[in-house]
Amino acid sequence: MSAQDPGPGADESPQFDVPESASGAHSWVSPDRSSTELAAPPDEVRAEGSAPAVEYAYAPPFGHGHGPAPRRTNRFAIVALVTGLLGMLLLAIGFAIAAFVQIGRRGEKGKGLAIGGLAASAAWVVGVVAVVAATTLSAGGSGDASAAASTKNGKPRVTTLGVGACFLDYEEDLDRIYATIGGCTLPHEGEVGAQFAMPAAPYPGDTELVSTATKVCKEKTEDLVDNRYRDHIELRLDRPRRSDWDDGDRHIICVLHYTGKEELTSPLKYLQWGPRSASDLVTGDCIVTWRTTGIESLVDCKKEHKYQVFATYNLHGDDYPSGLEAKATQGCTKRADKVFKSHFPGGVEIWYTYPSKKGWNYGDRRIMCLVHGVDGPLRRSLMPR
Repeated sequence: MSAQDPGPGADESPQFDVPESASGAHSWVSPDRSSTELAAPPDEVRAEGSAPAVEYAYAPPFGHGHGPAPRRTNRFAIVALVTGLLGMLLLAIGFAIAAFVQIGRRGEKGKGLAIGGLAASAAWVVGVVAVVAATTLSAGGSGDASAAASTKNGKPRVTTLGVGACFLDYEEDLDRIYATIGGCTLPHEGEVGAQFAMPAAPYPGDTELVSTATKVCKEKTEDLVDNRYRDHIELRLDRPRRSDWDDGDRHIICVLHYTGKEELTSPLKYLQWGPRSASDLVTGDCIVTWRTTGIESLVDCKKEHKYQVFATYNLHGDDYPSGLEAKATQGCTKRADKVFKSHFPGGVEIWYTYPSKKGWNYGDRRIMCLVHGVDGPLRRSLMPR
């Protein structure tokens, strides 16, 4: 947003022009250049009436050595690839998730290996489903009902995916749900949240079955949806028909289908409120306060907090750039103008983080842009809807 077009509430909102000198008055506040100076937040370290200080920069705690260090290949990534190639689906997914988390925190290599493990696992699932479907079809003919129930349009029924599996190509058909398995750290459309078996009893009818199963599924997946995506996650049920019930199949699959506009690129268990590595923060996250440890406490944006992430982006290059603070200022200014347009909220300042030289040498290239409440705690999300 430019000074020539302040928009509504300009008398209360900070302007975004980049200051010509560090001593000029402006609305920019950044994290401190050394993590040891971050103990006091920006509103506690400047005298009343003085301009906000540009004396902060967050340095992610990647390693403890001095100078550049070679990037190691993450061991979990290697194991994920091996287990994926061997068809050990659950192990491959677990090791791949662990690898992605560690790679993000440590700046290690191996993301491609972990993705390869997930891809190999997906190939095994598709192959097994295809073999089972072909075998069933050949045994019972092309019109066999059980074969039709196991796949639809080439997608397996979610009963074959397993709890914790993330999926793409969601499709629902009455009481059946079909989807293709996908990587939980890649864009996906949801997750299998839980499964359980109903007690042995006469078939209660679909209406009562849905009512009872929904209550149980909500209890079993409550923690998974306790995050900022909550309003865009639908609980859906894959459930037995009467013929299945009479044959002894009473299994309910609790499916969490994501319908939001943002890309979902993390397992839901890593999106819950509470401690989160600063390197894992994403746009929209609300943070209680900023700490020096690199582990931030996330809360529902309806609760009191001091910061909210409104944009993140990565720089490129091998050498640590000069004037990185100015680059972060300009980059976050540009993104604030794009995100908030002429409706920048009052009572907040722009805050940003950028990598230290040591963090840069460990592979950190991330700039994070935040808004910081200066008139007291924030109690709602400031992101435009």
